[in-house]
Amino acid sequence: MSSPAFWPHLNRWLVSLHRWSGVALFLVVIAWFASGVVLLYVPFPALPESDRLAHSEAVDGQRLMHTPAEALAKAPGTEQLVLTSVAGHPTYLAWPASGSPVVISADDAPVTVSALTAQTVAEHFAQTRSISVEGPLAYDQWIVHQRFDPFRPFYRVRLGDADQTDLYVSARTGQVLQRTRGAERGWNWAGAVLHWIYFTPLRKSWSAWNQTVWWLSLITLLTSMVGTWLGIHRFLKTRAAGRTTWSPFRGWMKWHHVTGLFASVIVVIWIFSGWLSMDHGRLFSMGHVAPEQAGRFRGLSLQAVVEAVPTNFVQRTGSASEFRFSAVAGRPLIAALGGQSEAGRVWWLDEPGAPPTREIDGSLLMAGLRAAWPNAGLIESVVSRPDFYAVAESLGSTAVGFNIGTPNPSRVYVDSVSGSLLVVMDRSRRTYAWVYYALHTFNFPALIDRPGLRQTSVLLLMLVGIAFSATGAVLGFKRLRRTLAR
Repeated sequence: MSSPAFWPHLNRWLVSLHRWSGVALFLVVIAWFASGVVLLYVPFPALPESDRLAHSEAVDGQRLMHTPAEALAKAPGTEQLVLTSVAGHPTYLAWPASGSPVVISADDAPVTVSALTAQTVAEHFAQTRSISVEGPLAYDQWIVHQRFDPFRPFYRVRLGDADQTDLYVSARTGQVLQRTRGAERGWNWAGAVLHWIYFTPLRKSWSAWNQTVWWLSLITLLTSMVGTWLGIHRFLKTRAAGRTTWSPFRGWMKWHHVTGLFASVIVVIWIFSGWLSMDHGRLFSMGHVAPEQAGRFRGLSLQAVVEAVPTNFVQRTGSASEFRFSAVAGRPLIAALGGQSEAGRVWWLDEPGAPPTREIDGSLLMAGLRAAWPNAGLIESVVSRPDFYAVAESLGSTAVGFNIGTPNPSRVYVDSVSGSLLVVMDRSRRTYAWVYYALHTFNFPALIDRPGLRQTSVLLLMLVGIAFSATGAVLGFKRLRRTLAR
C-alpha cells in the first residue's frame, strides 16, 4: 500500500511539471490553434492531379518513334511505364520499385530539361506568359514534401498573371508538379507553415522534422493531460470541502482553471490527434499494398502488356496528356488521362476493335481482387462514393472501394481508370482514420457534405482553445517574469 504522503508529493511534482512545461510551451499551443484557424480556410498550396492532367500538353502521336516495349527494354526493373509529353516531345517515364523515374526519349530528342524548356512547359500549362525562371532548385518552402524527392530539382517559373502564380517544373521529368499563388503563399506563413513547423531548413530533412514534431507534440500532449488531471482534482477537492465555487483560485488562475474544466477536453483531443498525424507507421499500419498482391491483381507482367500495344495506339485511343500501361485480372489496358479523353479513357488491348470505356467495370476489379486476396472469402463493393475513408486518404473521385473478408473486412481502394491498387484500409488503418483524421479535421461522415457547418464548428472550438491557451500564456508570462526578477 502506498504511503499517505505519496499522493500530495506526486501532486506537487505534477504541478511543478505542468507549470514549467507550460511556460515553455504556451506559445506553441497558441500558435497551433491560431494557425489552425488560418489553415481551416487556406490550405497548403497543391496542384490537384486532375488539374495537372487537364492542363498538361497532349502527346503528339505523329512524333512517337519508339514503342513502349522498346522503352521498357532500356529500363530493366521497371514496375510502371508512363508516356507523357515535354515541350512537344513524347517522353517515357519508367518507374522502378523505388526512387526516381528513368526518363526515356520517345522521339530521340535530348531528355535534358533546361530553363528554356521549363519556361515553355509552364507557359503552355497556364496559357499565360511567364516573367522569370529560377533554378534548378533542390528545395524551397513549397516543395519540401518528400513526395517531390523523385523529381528534384525544380525550376520555379513566375507567371505574369494577377495572382503572382508560380509553377514548379521538374528538371528531371519536365512535368508541372506544384502551383502556388501569391495570396496562398502569404497566408500559409501564418497557417500551414507555422502549424506544421514546416520551415524549409528543418522540413527538407524528413527524419529531423518527423522526430522534432513528434516529440514536441508528445511533450505538449503529456503537459495538457497533466493539467487536465490537476484541474479536475482541484475541482473535486473544492467540492469535497463543501464549497460551491468552481475553483479555489482567484484572478487569472481562476479563469485558467474554470475554462480548463471545459476547454481542456478540446485541447487534449486536438493535440492527441495532431500527434497521431506524425504516426507514420509507429502505432498504426500505413495502408501500403504488398508488391505480390499488386502483381496478382494485375495478373500480367508489364512486359506482356507493352508487347500487346500496337504501334498506332496514340491515334486509336485519342488525345491524352498521359498514357499508363497496366492490366487487371490478366487483361492488358491503356489508361489515357487528360486531354480530350474524358468521355472514354480505358482502352483494352485484348479487344482492339472495342470502343474505349470511361472506367474499368466493377466486376473485373473484383476478379483482380479475388486473385490478389485468394483466401479472403467475401468481396463486395462499397456503394457510397466517395466514402469517409476515401476522403480521409485523399484518394480522388476515381477511387472505388471494396470490402474484403469477414467479420472485420479490410477495405481496398482501386483507381477505376488506371487500375492501380491505392490503399488497404485494414482494421488498424481504419482506426487511424477515425482517431486522427476525423478528430483532428472534424470531417466526420455527417459533416463531409456540410463544409459550412463543419468550418463553423471547428472555428468555434478553436476560438475556445485560443481563449483557454491565452489564460495559460498570461500565467506563464507572470511566472517567468517573477522568476527572472528574483
